Amino acid sequence: MFESANDIHLKRLFKLRNLAIAGQIIAILFTQHILDIPLPLAALALIVLSAFIFNIYVWYRLNYSNTNTLQPITENEIFFHLAFDVITLGLILYFTGGASNPFILLFLFPLTITVTILPVRYAWLLAVLSVICYSLLMFYYQPLPIEHDMHAMHGDTSTSTRSNTSATEYNLHLIGMWMAFILNACLITYYVYGMSNTLRYQQKQLADAREQTLRDEQLVLLGTLAASTAHELGTPLGTMSLLVNEIELELAETIKQNVRIQKDFTTLKSQITRCKSSLTDLSASVGASSDLFGGQKQDIQVYFLNLINDLRNQYSNASLIFNNNVNTSSLLYTDRTLSLSLVNIIENAIEVSPGFVDITLERVGNFLKITINDDGPGLSEQALQTIGEKPFSEKELGLGLGLFLAYAAIKRRGGTINHVNRTNNESGSQTSITLPLSNAND
Repeated sequence: MFESANDIHLKRLFKLRNLAIAGQIIAILFTQHILDIPLPLAALALIVLSAFIFNIYVWYRLNYSNTNTLQPITENEIFFHLAFDVITLGLILYFTGGASNPFILLFLFPLTITVTILPVRYAWLLAVLSVICYSLLMFYYQPLPIEHDMHAMHGDTSTSTRSNTSATEYNLHLIGMWMAFILNACLITYYVYGMSNTLRYQQKQLADAREQTLRDEQLVLLGTLAASTAHELGTPLGTMSLLVNEIELELAETIKQNVRIQKDFTTLKSQITRCKSSLTDLSASVGASSDLFGGQKQDIQVYFLNLINDLRNQYSNASLIFNNNVNTSSLLYTDRTLSLSLVNIIENAIEVSPGFVDITLERVGNFLKITINDDGPGLSEQALQTIGEKPFSEKELGLGLGLFLAYAAIKRRGGTINHVNRTNNESGSQTSITLPLSNAND
C-alpha cells in the first residue's frame, strides 16, 4: 500500500509521543518519590492522560486514514499535532516550575521537526506559539516547593540584601534563558528551513536528472536501432529502385497511355528516392559531429520559406498558410535535426488536416515562437499526456518515433514544444514551439 509523506510523518510523531508520555511519567514519579518534591499529581495525571487519549485517536487515524471514512492526512493536520505537543509541554511546565524548569528547552524539539518536514509558514507559526508559551511561563507558573530563595518573583521581597542579590541574579538568568530561546527558535526556523529547502531542491534536481538520463538512454537505444535498421533497409530499397525502373521500362507504352499509372509511378519513385536519401543522411551522421548535420545560422524568413516551399511541392494538394510576423532580420541556428523535426510536426498536421494548416512566426524576446494550427480531430487526453515522454502514435501504422525525436531535438537546443487542442469552438490542435535566436556575433 502506498504511503504518503504525511502518513510517514504522523507515524513518527505517534511513536515520539509515546516516548514522551513514558518519559513524562518517569520524570514525575522520579521527582515525587526519589527527589521527594511534592507535585500536583492530579493535574499532571490529567494532562498526561489527555495526551494518551489523543495518541489513541492518532493510532486509529493511522490505521484507517486510507479508507473512505476519513480524509487523507494533510500538512495542516501534522501542524495541529505538533502544536498540541507544544501546548501539552507548556501545561506540564506550568505545574512544575515554569521557565525555571530545565526541560523548557524541549520547546525547540517540535519546532525543529516542523522546520524539517513542513513549509516555512508552519515553522514560523509554531515558533510564535513556542515563544508565547515560554514568555507566559516566565511570569505565570506554580513554583516547585523546594528550599531556596530562587523564586523571588513570587516570594517575600523583604528578605536580606544577599537574598535580593541572589534573586536578581536568578531573574537575570531566567531572562537570559528566555532571550536565548527566542533567538534559537528564530535561528532554527530560518537556517534549518534553508537547509531542508536546499535538500528538497537537490532531490528535485536529482529526480529531473534521472528522468533526463532515462530519456537519453532511450534516445541512444533509438539511435543504435536506427543505424542498424538503416543498414538492413539499404539493400531492399536498392532492389525496389531497380525493380521500379525495370517495370517502368517494360510497361513504358502502358504508362504513357494511362495518366493515373504514370502519376503513381512518379510518386513511388520519389518516395523511394526520399527513403534512400534519409538513410544516406542517417548513415553519414552516425558517430559524427554536429557539423555533418549542416549546422549554420540562417535568416528566419529565408529558412522557413525554403522549408514551406519544399513541403508545398511535396504536398501539392495541401493548403499551407505561412504568416511571418518577425519584422526584423533575425538569425536562427539551423541544422538537419531541426529541419527534420519541423517537417515531421508539419507533416502530421497535413495528414489530419490537408485543407488547413496555419504556420505563424513571431518573436518573443530572444526567442522565436512557431505556432502550427490545424483543423483536424484534435488530440486525445492520452496523446496530450504521452507525446514527448515516450514514443506514441495514434496512427494505424505509426511508430511514434518522429514526435519523440522532435521533442528531444528541440529541447536539446534550449527550446520548448507544447501541444494543446484548440478552443473557442475551433476544431483541431495547436503546436507551439519556441527556439532561441542567434546573435550575429555568436
